[in-house]
Amino acid sequence: MNKIKIFIQANAHCNLDSLPLRFGFLYPNDRIIEIEPISNELSANRPDRFMIEAWITNPDTNEKVSGKFVLTRELKQCAHILVTAWRYDDDSEYYLSEVIRLLRKQEAITPQWLLDNHRLYLAGELRSHADLIRLLATKLSAESIGEIRSKISDLMEELKNLRAENDRLQRELDAALADGNSLQIADQAILELVEENILHRGSHCTKLTMSDGRKWYMKTKTFDRLGAVTRKAKTLIGKKVRITSWDPISSPGKWSSQGYFRNLYLDQV
Repeated sequence: MNKIKIFIQANAHCNLDSLPLRFGFLYPNDRIIEIEPISNELSANRPDRFMIEAWITNPDTNEKVSGKFVLTRELKQCAHILVTAWRYDDDSEYYLSEVIRLLRKQEAITPQWLLDNHRLYLAGELRSHADLIRLLATKLSAESIGEIRSKISDLMEELKNLRAENDRLQRELDAALADGNSLQIADQAILELVEENILHRGSHCTKLTMSDGRKWYMKTKTFDRLGAVTRKAKTLIGKKVRITSWDPISSPGKWSSQGYFRNLYLDQV
């Protein structure tokens, strides 16, 4: 198989969390590298991403290490953006990734700490969020550990919701294709405002205002008669979301380019 170019963002989750713990290195700056595929394209449970098993080369030792890499379909500088990576059980490592991200943002751990504990990951002693809590318990106070446990419990519930959202998005993709449409997914943004019964081009619409200034409209009489999408939108105010639009396969951009949407999804906790 041909090598795949991937774009690694130095300040993003994968480089700060996944690579140091699971692969024993990280990059100080943004970097485009190549990985060597072992498998064909695998599902990443999101239509805008895919997963592939591949070899990656440790830049410090030149050792090749295999892993599973989640990549965006969208290209940046002609390379797929690396979202996350792991080496063993998909489910437990998924939750571990998000817990690590949470604890790093709260400064309970650092990328260097993860590098230092890479050996424990290889030995199978740091492969789940429960392993991580046991390890942190040796260096943090009981009060701090209690707070971390509470935050992780909340995070787990949100992650379950996020997985349900990804499943729902996949069902929408299937429905769009079955109806002769392509599913367009807008760039992630924070939903700031939801307004009902806004008159737009002669139709009453639900209007979404995003943190990047974009406005999205849905003709409720046609696409949200029972108000389910509007109610969902109100629960996501202040959160990072993805907006979807349906365009006829024969007319790319027909509706998405005009700011019409069909649904929205929680994108990141």
